[in-house]
Amino acid sequence: MWSPQLTCAGRVDFLRNKYGTQDTENVVMKDRVVCRNPPIQIFWEDDGIDELDNIFAQTRMSRQNITTSQPPGSISIYFYESLRKDVGHDLVENIRRQYALRNNSETNAQADIAIIDLFRTYPGRTDDPDAADLFVVPYAHASHCVSKPTGVWMGACKHIGHDLMKKGVFDTLEYYVGNKERHLFLNVINQGNSNPVLRNTHLSLDIGPRYKDTNLLVPYLNNLPSFQPSAILKRGKDWWVRPRTYAITYFFGVSNSKMRNSPRFHRQNFLAEVQQNWNDTLGGLPYAIRVMTKGNKPPSRLFTHMYQDSIFCPTLPGDTPPQKRFFDVIMMGCIPVVLEFDSGQEGKKSWHQNGGQPLENSYPWIQGSNSTDPKNEIDYRSFVVVVTGGVQNVRPAIEALMQNYTEVRRRQLTLMKYAPYFSYGMGADAHKYPDAFSKILEGLRFYVDGLSLGE
Repeated sequence: MWSPQLTCAGRVDFLRNKYGTQDTENVVMKDRVVCRNPPIQIFWEDDGIDELDNIFAQTRMSRQNITTSQPPGSISIYFYESLRKDVGHDLVENIRRQYALRNNSETNAQADIAIIDLFRTYPGRTDDPDAADLFVVPYAHASHCVSKPTGVWMGACKHIGHDLMKKGVFDTLEYYVGNKERHLFLNVINQGNSNPVLRNTHLSLDIGPRYKDTNLLVPYLNNLPSFQPSAILKRGKDWWVRPRTYAITYFFGVSNSKMRNSPRFHRQNFLAEVQQNWNDTLGGLPYAIRVMTKGNKPPSRLFTHMYQDSIFCPTLPGDTPPQKRFFDVIMMGCIPVVLEFDSGQEGKKSWHQNGGQPLENSYPWIQGSNSTDPKNEIDYRSFVVVVTGGVQNVRPAIEALMQNYTEVRRRQLTLMKYAPYFSYGMGADAHKYPDAFSKILEGLRFYVDGLSLGE
Protein backbone atom coordinates (compact mmCIF):
# COMPACT_ATOMS: atom_id res chain seq x y z
CA MET A 1 0.00 0.00 0.00
CA TRP A 2 2.85 2.36 0.81
CA SER A 3 6.62 2.43 0.77
CA PRO A 4 8.22 0.94 3.89
CA GLN A 5 10.41 4.07 4.01
CA LEU A 6 7.40 6.38 4.38
CA THR A 7 7.56 8.19 7.70
CA CYS A 8 4.66 8.28 10.14
CA ALA A 9 3.74 11.79 9.03
CA GLY A 10 3.80 10.62 5.40
CA ARG A 11 1.43 7.77 6.21
CA VAL A 12 -0.95 10.15 7.95
CA ASP A 13 -1.10 12.30 4.81
CA PHE A 14 -1.54 9.24 2.57
CA LEU A 15 -4.50 7.87 4.53
CA ARG A 16 -6.14 11.25 4.88
CA ASN A 17 -5.77 12.25 1.21
CA LYS A 18 -6.50 8.91 -0.46
CA TYR A 19 -9.10 7.38 1.85
CA GLY A 20 -10.34 10.23 4.02
CA THR A 21 -9.48 8.20 7.12
CA GLN A 22 -10.71 9.68 10.36
CA ASP A 23 -8.48 9.97 13.44
CA THR A 24 -5.55 9.32 11.12
CA GLU A 25 -2.77 9.97 13.63
CA ASN A 26 -4.05 7.31 16.05
CA VAL A 27 -4.43 4.78 13.23
CA VAL A 28 -0.84 5.30 12.12
CA MET A 29 0.65 5.32 15.59
CA LYS A 30 -0.68 1.78 16.18
CA ASP A 31 1.78 0.72 13.49
CA ARG A 32 4.44 3.13 14.67
CA VAL A 33 7.22 0.56 14.97
CA VAL A 34 7.43 0.22 11.17
CA CYS A 35 6.94 3.85 10.21
CA ARG A 36 8.88 5.80 12.77
CA ASN A 37 12.24 5.95 11.01
CA PRO A 38 12.94 8.88 8.70
CA PRO A 39 14.63 7.86 5.43
CA ILE A 40 18.39 7.37 5.83
CA GLN A 41 21.09 7.86 3.23
CA ILE A 42 24.18 5.66 3.59
CA PHE A 43 27.24 7.03 1.77
CA TRP A 44 29.49 4.12 2.58
CA GLU A 45 30.88 1.06 0.88
CA ASP A 46 30.65 -1.73 3.44
CA ASP A 47 33.71 -4.00 3.45
CA GLY A 48 31.81 -6.53 5.58
CA ILE A 49 34.56 -6.67 8.19
CA ASP A 50 33.75 -6.01 11.86
CA GLU A 51 36.42 -5.16 14.41
CA LEU A 52 36.16 -8.58 16.04
CA ASP A 53 39.14 -8.33 18.35
CA ASN A 54 38.84 -6.64 21.72
CA ILE A 55 41.29 -5.65 24.42
CA PHE A 56 40.38 -8.65 26.59
CA ALA A 57 41.43 -11.02 23.79
CA GLN A 58 44.85 -9.43 23.52
CA THR A 59 47.96 -10.35 25.50
CA ARG A 60 47.63 -9.06 29.03
CA MET A 61 50.57 -7.21 30.53
CA SER A 62 52.06 -8.62 33.72
CA ARG A 63 53.40 -6.62 36.62
CA GLN A 64 56.94 -7.69 35.71
CA ASN A 65 56.59 -6.55 32.08
CA ILE A 66 55.61 -2.96 32.89
CA THR A 67 58.64 -0.77 32.27
CA THR A 68 57.02 2.59 33.01
CA SER A 69 58.33 4.08 36.24
CA GLN A 70 56.13 5.57 38.95
CA PRO A 71 55.56 9.26 38.22
CA PRO A 72 56.80 11.66 40.92
CA GLY A 73 54.08 12.55 43.40
CA SER A 74 51.78 9.70 42.37
CA ILE A 75 50.04 7.57 44.95
CA SER A 76 51.27 4.28 46.33
CA ILE A 77 48.74 1.46 46.43
CA TYR A 78 48.52 -1.91 48.13
CA PHE A 79 46.67 -4.45 45.96
CA TYR A 80 44.90 -7.22 47.87
CA GLU A 81 45.60 -10.74 46.60
CA SER A 82 43.75 -12.29 49.53
CA LEU A 83 40.14 -12.31 48.29
CA ARG A 84 38.51 -15.72 48.20
CA LYS A 85 39.01 -17.07 44.69
CA ASP A 86 35.32 -17.28 43.73
CA VAL A 87 35.00 -13.50 44.19
CA GLY A 88 38.64 -12.67 43.50
CA HIS A 89 41.16 -14.15 41.07
CA ASP A 90 38.96 -16.89 39.59
CA LEU A 91 36.01 -14.54 39.11
CA VAL A 92 38.17 -12.00 37.27
CA GLU A 93 39.74 -14.66 35.02
CA ASN A 94 36.39 -16.29 34.20
CA ILE A 95 34.77 -12.97 33.38
CA ARG A 96 37.77 -11.89 31.28
CA ARG A 97 37.44 -15.07 29.21
CA GLN A 98 33.77 -14.31 28.65
CA TYR A 99 34.57 -10.79 27.51
CA ALA A 100 37.42 -12.01 25.28
CA LEU A 101 35.10 -14.49 23.55
CA ARG A 102 32.24 -11.97 23.44
CA ASN A 103 30.09 -14.36 25.48
CA ASN A 104 28.74 -11.53 27.59
CA SER A 105 26.82 -8.66 25.99
CA GLU A 106 26.80 -6.43 29.08
CA THR A 107 29.41 -4.00 27.77
CA ASN A 108 28.33 -1.34 30.26
CA ALA A 109 29.89 -3.29 33.15
CA GLN A 110 33.28 -4.26 31.74
CA ALA A 111 35.36 -1.42 33.15
CA ASP A 112 36.05 -3.16 36.46
CA ILE A 113 38.10 -5.94 34.83
CA ALA A 114 40.21 -3.35 33.00
CA ILE A 115 40.69 -1.29 36.17
CA ILE A 116 41.70 -4.36 38.18
CA ASP A 117 44.31 -5.25 35.55
CA LEU A 118 45.65 -1.70 35.62
CA PHE A 119 45.93 -1.56 39.41
CA ARG A 120 47.53 -5.01 39.45
CA THR A 121 50.29 -3.83 37.07
CA TYR A 122 50.50 -0.24 38.34
CA PRO A 123 54.15 0.90 38.77
CA GLY A 124 53.20 2.56 42.06
CA ARG A 125 52.02 -0.69 43.62
CA THR A 126 53.71 -1.67 46.87
CA ASP A 127 53.73 -4.92 48.82
CA ASP A 128 54.35 -3.00 52.05
CA PRO A 129 51.01 -1.98 53.62
CA ASP A 130 52.77 0.61 55.77
CA ALA A 131 53.98 2.39 52.60
CA ALA A 132 50.56 2.45 50.91
CA ASP A 133 48.43 5.55 50.48
CA LEU A 134 45.45 3.42 49.49
CA PHE A 135 44.37 -0.23 49.52
CA VAL A 136 42.68 -1.52 46.35
CA VAL A 137 40.04 -4.23 46.75
CA PRO A 138 39.91 -6.07 43.38
CA TYR A 139 36.34 -7.37 43.61
CA ALA A 140 34.70 -7.01 40.17
CA HIS A 141 31.25 -6.27 41.53
CA ALA A 142 29.69 -4.94 38.31
CA SER A 143 30.86 -7.87 36.21
CA HIS A 144 29.85 -10.29 38.96
CA CYS A 145 26.35 -8.80 39.00
CA VAL A 146 25.71 -8.91 35.27
CA SER A 147 27.15 -12.43 34.94
CA LYS A 148 24.11 -13.60 36.97
CA PRO A 149 25.81 -16.59 38.62
CA THR A 150 22.44 -17.71 40.02
CA GLY A 151 20.81 -17.48 36.59
CA VAL A 152 18.41 -14.81 37.86
CA TRP A 153 18.67 -11.02 37.82
CA MET A 154 17.37 -9.16 40.85
CA GLY A 155 17.27 -5.41 41.42
CA ALA A 156 20.13 -3.86 43.41
CA CYS A 157 22.19 -6.98 42.58
CA LYS A 158 20.46 -8.90 45.35
CA HIS A 159 21.22 -12.16 43.56
CA ILE A 160 24.76 -11.69 44.94
CA GLY A 161 24.29 -12.52 48.60
CA HIS A 162 25.54 -10.29 51.41
CA ASP A 163 27.10 -13.29 53.13
CA LEU A 164 29.07 -14.15 49.99
CA MET A 165 30.56 -10.68 49.84
CA LYS A 166 31.18 -10.50 53.58
CA LYS A 167 33.06 -13.79 53.81
CA GLY A 168 34.65 -13.74 50.37
CA VAL A 169 35.68 -10.08 50.27
CA PHE A 170 35.43 -8.06 53.48
CA ASP A 171 36.58 -10.77 55.89
CA THR A 172 39.77 -11.23 53.84
CA LEU A 173 40.87 -7.58 54.09
CA GLU A 174 43.57 -7.64 56.75
CA TYR A 175 43.98 -3.86 56.99
CA TYR A 176 40.33 -2.78 56.61
CA VAL A 177 39.20 -2.33 60.21
CA GLY A 178 40.06 1.17 61.39
CA ASN A 179 41.26 2.11 57.91
CA LYS A 180 38.07 2.11 55.81
CA GLU A 181 38.62 5.57 54.35
CA ARG A 182 41.76 4.30 52.60
CA HIS A 183 40.17 1.21 51.04
CA LEU A 184 39.10 1.63 47.42
CA PHE A 185 36.27 -0.54 46.06
CA LEU A 186 35.07 -0.87 42.46
CA ASN A 187 31.38 -0.27 41.86
CA VAL A 188 31.37 0.56 38.15
CA ILE A 189 27.72 -0.20 37.54
CA ASN A 190 24.78 2.14 37.74
CA GLN A 191 24.30 2.86 41.43
CA GLY A 192 20.70 1.67 41.41
CA ASN A 193 21.83 -1.74 40.17
CA SER A 194 24.66 -2.17 42.67
CA ASN A 195 24.31 -4.11 45.88
CA PRO A 196 23.94 -1.85 48.95
CA VAL A 197 26.92 -3.61 50.54
CA LEU A 198 29.17 -2.09 47.87
CA ARG A 199 27.16 1.10 47.58
CA ASN A 200 27.75 1.85 51.26
CA THR A 201 31.52 1.52 51.23
CA HIS A 202 33.33 4.75 52.04
CA LEU A 203 35.51 5.11 48.93
CA SER A 204 34.68 3.70 45.49
CA LEU A 205 35.05 4.13 41.76
CA ASP A 206 31.61 4.47 40.21
CA ILE A 207 29.96 4.92 36.82
CA GLY A 208 27.55 7.42 38.24
CA PRO A 209 25.62 9.16 39.38
CA ARG A 210 27.41 9.66 42.67
CA TYR A 211 25.54 10.03 45.92
CA LYS A 212 28.44 11.14 48.10
CA ASP A 213 31.70 12.98 47.48
CA THR A 214 33.78 9.83 47.90
CA ASN A 215 32.07 8.14 44.92
CA LEU A 216 34.75 8.89 42.33
CA LEU A 217 33.24 8.77 38.86
CA VAL A 218 34.88 7.02 35.91
CA PRO A 219 33.84 6.61 32.25
CA TYR A 220 32.42 3.47 30.68
CA LEU A 221 34.87 1.20 28.89
CA ASN A 222 34.97 0.71 25.12
CA ASN A 223 36.79 -2.57 24.58
CA LEU A 224 37.72 -2.17 20.90
CA PRO A 225 41.41 -1.67 20.02
CA SER A 226 40.54 1.35 17.86
CA PHE A 227 39.44 3.12 21.06
CA GLN A 228 42.78 2.62 22.82
CA PRO A 229 44.74 5.78 23.77
CA SER A 230 47.49 5.09 21.22
CA ALA A 231 44.91 4.86 18.42
CA ILE A 232 43.19 8.08 19.52
CA LEU A 233 46.45 9.99 19.93
CA LYS A 234 47.71 8.78 16.56
CA ARG A 235 44.98 10.74 14.79
CA GLY A 236 46.37 14.07 13.75
CA LYS A 237 44.70 17.43 13.95
CA ASP A 238 43.50 17.10 10.35
CA TRP A 239 41.50 13.98 11.27
CA TRP A 240 39.56 15.79 13.98
CA VAL A 241 38.63 18.82 11.85
CA ARG A 242 38.14 17.03 8.52
CA PRO A 243 34.88 17.55 6.57
CA ARG A 244 32.10 15.12 7.48
CA THR A 245 29.32 13.66 5.37
CA TYR A 246 26.54 13.98 7.93
CA ALA A 247 25.37 16.84 10.09
CA ILE A 248 23.93 14.47 12.71
CA THR A 249 23.93 10.75 13.37
CA TYR A 250 21.80 9.23 16.09
CA PHE A 251 20.92 5.54 16.48
CA PHE A 252 18.83 4.92 19.58
CA GLY A 253 16.17 2.92 21.39
CA VAL A 254 13.00 4.58 22.59
CA SER A 255 11.66 2.34 25.31
CA ASN A 256 12.79 0.22 28.19
CA SER A 257 10.08 -1.77 29.92
CA LYS A 258 12.27 -2.16 33.01
CA MET A 259 12.52 1.61 33.47
CA ARG A 260 8.93 2.80 33.51
CA ASN A 261 9.74 6.38 34.42
CA SER A 262 12.76 6.66 32.15
CA PRO A 263 13.50 10.04 30.56
CA ARG A 264 13.73 8.17 27.24
CA PHE A 265 10.46 9.89 26.33
CA HIS A 266 12.63 12.83 25.24
CA ARG A 267 13.96 10.57 22.49
CA GLN A 268 10.42 9.84 21.33
CA ASN A 269 9.65 13.55 21.34
CA PHE A 270 12.81 14.23 19.35
CA LEU A 271 11.83 11.61 16.78
CA ALA A 272 8.38 13.15 16.40
CA GLU A 273 9.99 16.59 15.99
CA VAL A 274 12.24 15.26 13.22
CA GLN A 275 9.36 13.52 11.44
CA GLN A 276 7.04 16.49 11.59
CA ASN A 277 9.30 19.52 11.16
CA TRP A 278 12.67 18.61 9.62
CA ASN A 279 13.36 18.58 5.93
CA ASP A 280 15.88 16.25 4.26
CA THR A 281 19.02 18.16 5.23
CA LEU A 282 20.42 20.04 8.19
CA GLY A 283 22.72 22.94 7.48
CA GLY A 284 23.07 21.68 3.92
CA LEU A 285 24.13 18.14 4.92
CA PRO A 286 22.13 14.92 5.23
CA TYR A 287 21.51 13.42 8.64
CA ALA A 288 21.04 9.86 9.90
CA ILE A 289 18.47 9.40 12.67
CA ARG A 290 17.34 5.85 13.30
CA VAL A 291 15.31 4.03 15.94
CA MET A 292 16.77 0.63 16.73
CA THR A 293 14.41 -2.31 17.30
CA LYS A 294 15.21 -5.76 18.62
CA GLY A 295 16.28 -8.18 15.93
CA ASN A 296 16.93 -5.40 13.44
CA LYS A 297 20.31 -4.09 14.55
CA PRO A 298 22.86 -3.14 11.88
CA PRO A 299 26.45 -4.40 12.20
CA SER A 300 28.60 -2.48 14.70
CA ARG A 301 30.90 -1.27 11.90
CA LEU A 302 27.99 0.82 10.57
CA PHE A 303 27.70 2.69 13.87
CA THR A 304 31.42 3.39 14.01
CA HIS A 305 31.52 4.63 10.42
CA MET A 306 28.45 6.84 10.74
CA TYR A 307 29.45 8.45 14.03
CA GLN A 308 32.99 9.12 12.80
CA ASP A 309 31.57 10.70 9.65
CA SER A 310 29.21 13.05 11.50
CA ILE A 311 29.73 16.49 13.01
CA PHE A 312 27.17 16.17 15.81
CA CYS A 313 25.86 13.19 17.78
CA PRO A 314 22.85 13.63 20.07
CA THR A 315 23.06 11.76 23.38
CA LEU A 316 19.55 12.45 24.61
CA PRO A 317 18.44 11.20 28.04
CA GLY A 318 18.51 7.48 28.72
CA ASP A 319 17.68 5.48 31.80
CA THR A 320 20.48 6.93 33.90
CA PRO A 321 23.16 9.61 33.72
CA PRO A 322 25.49 9.36 31.98
CA GLN A 323 25.53 6.99 28.96
CA LYS A 324 28.24 4.89 27.35
CA ARG A 325 27.30 6.47 24.00
CA PHE A 326 28.36 9.89 25.31
CA PHE A 327 31.97 8.80 25.79
CA ASP A 328 32.04 6.66 22.63
CA VAL A 329 31.05 9.50 20.30
CA ILE A 330 33.68 11.78 21.85
CA MET A 331 36.37 9.21 21.05
CA MET A 332 34.95 8.95 17.52
CA GLY A 333 35.38 12.69 17.00
CA CYS A 334 31.66 13.54 17.06
CA ILE A 335 30.44 16.50 19.12
CA PRO A 336 27.83 15.37 21.71
CA VAL A 337 24.47 17.16 21.82
CA VAL A 338 22.54 17.11 25.11
CA LEU A 339 19.36 18.55 26.57
CA GLU A 340 19.72 20.66 29.71
CA PHE A 341 17.29 20.86 32.63
CA ASP A 342 17.10 22.39 36.09
CA SER A 343 18.40 19.86 38.60
CA GLY A 344 16.41 21.16 41.53
CA GLN A 345 19.63 22.19 43.27
CA GLU A 346 20.30 25.91 43.24
CA GLY A 347 22.64 26.97 40.46
CA LYS A 348 23.11 23.41 39.15
CA LYS A 349 21.94 21.85 35.88
CA SER A 350 21.18 18.30 34.78
CA TRP A 351 21.63 16.69 31.36
CA HIS A 352 19.25 13.91 32.33
CA GLN A 353 15.85 15.25 33.39
CA ASN A 354 14.06 17.94 35.35
CA GLY A 355 15.05 17.50 38.96
CA GLY A 356 17.71 15.04 37.88
CA GLN A 357 21.23 14.53 39.11
CA PRO A 358 23.37 17.64 38.57
CA LEU A 359 26.28 17.50 36.15
CA GLU A 360 28.77 17.55 39.01
CA ASN A 361 27.39 14.18 40.19
CA SER A 362 27.14 12.63 36.75
CA TYR A 363 30.35 13.04 34.74
CA PRO A 364 33.93 12.10 35.66
CA TRP A 365 36.32 14.90 36.57
CA ILE A 366 33.87 17.61 35.49
CA GLN A 367 34.42 21.20 36.57
CA GLY A 368 32.98 21.92 39.98
CA SER A 369 32.84 18.27 41.09
CA ASN A 370 35.69 18.61 43.60
CA SER A 371 36.75 15.08 42.57
CA THR A 372 40.22 16.04 41.36
CA ASP A 373 42.58 19.00 41.55
CA PRO A 374 40.78 21.91 39.80
CA LYS A 375 43.64 22.21 37.30
CA ASN A 376 42.87 18.63 36.17
CA GLU A 377 39.11 19.06 35.77
CA ILE A 378 37.43 18.65 32.38
CA ASP A 379 35.40 21.52 30.95
CA TYR A 380 32.62 19.56 29.26
CA ARG A 381 30.81 22.70 28.18
CA SER A 382 33.80 23.63 26.04
CA PHE A 383 32.85 20.93 23.53
CA VAL A 384 29.33 19.65 24.28
CA VAL A 385 26.39 21.33 22.51
CA VAL A 386 23.91 22.16 25.28
CA VAL A 387 20.30 22.64 24.16
CA THR A 388 17.77 24.28 26.46
CA GLY A 389 14.02 24.51 26.05
CA GLY A 390 13.32 21.05 24.64
CA VAL A 391 13.87 18.94 21.54
CA GLN A 392 12.36 21.56 19.23
CA ASN A 393 15.50 23.62 19.78
CA VAL A 394 17.98 20.97 18.67
CA ARG A 395 17.78 21.88 14.99
CA PRO A 396 18.11 25.67 15.49
CA ALA A 397 21.07 25.16 17.81
CA ILE A 398 22.87 22.91 15.31
CA GLU A 399 22.08 25.15 12.34
CA ALA A 400 23.46 28.19 14.17
CA LEU A 401 26.70 26.35 14.95
CA MET A 402 27.07 25.09 11.40
CA GLN A 403 27.15 28.68 10.23
CA ASN A 404 30.20 29.26 12.41
CA TYR A 405 32.96 27.00 11.10
CA THR A 406 35.50 28.47 13.51
CA GLU A 407 33.40 27.45 16.52
CA VAL A 408 32.77 23.93 15.18
CA ARG A 409 36.50 23.52 14.58
CA ARG A 410 37.29 24.78 18.09
CA ARG A 411 34.97 22.20 19.61
CA GLN A 412 36.46 19.41 17.49
CA LEU A 413 39.96 20.34 18.62
CA THR A 414 38.76 20.36 22.23
CA LEU A 415 37.45 16.83 21.67
CA MET A 416 40.94 15.90 20.48
CA LYS A 417 42.36 17.28 23.74
CA TYR A 418 40.03 15.39 26.07
CA ALA A 419 39.18 12.16 24.17
CA PRO A 420 42.14 10.08 25.48
CA TYR A 421 40.92 10.62 29.04
CA PHE A 422 37.83 8.51 28.28
CA SER A 423 39.90 5.54 27.10
CA TYR A 424 41.49 2.86 29.29
CA GLY A 425 44.97 1.93 28.07
CA MET A 426 45.24 -1.86 28.15
CA GLY A 427 47.79 -4.43 27.01
CA ALA A 428 50.61 -2.67 25.19
CA ASP A 429 49.00 0.70 26.00
CA ALA A 430 48.92 0.15 29.77
CA HIS A 431 50.48 2.96 31.83
CA LYS A 432 52.01 4.65 28.77
CA TYR A 433 49.59 7.44 27.86
CA PRO A 434 47.34 10.04 29.47
CA ASP A 435 44.09 8.10 29.74
CA ALA A 436 41.18 7.29 32.03
CA PHE A 437 43.42 5.42 34.46
CA SER A 438 45.85 8.33 34.75
CA LYS A 439 42.84 10.56 35.52
CA ILE A 440 41.73 8.05 38.16
CA LEU A 441 45.17 8.29 39.77
CA GLU A 442 44.97 12.11 39.74
CA GLY A 443 41.61 11.94 41.51
CA LEU A 444 42.93 9.50 44.08
CA ARG A 445 45.96 11.72 44.72
CA PHE A 446 43.58 14.63 45.33
CA TYR A 447 41.53 12.47 47.71
CA VAL A 448 44.58 11.26 49.66
CA ASP A 449 45.92 14.81 49.96
CA GLY A 450 42.57 15.84 51.39
CA LEU A 451 42.82 13.10 54.03
CA SER A 452 46.26 14.37 55.00
CA LEU A 453 44.87 17.87 55.43
CA GLY A 454 41.97 16.54 57.48
CA GLU A 455 39.36 17.69 54.96
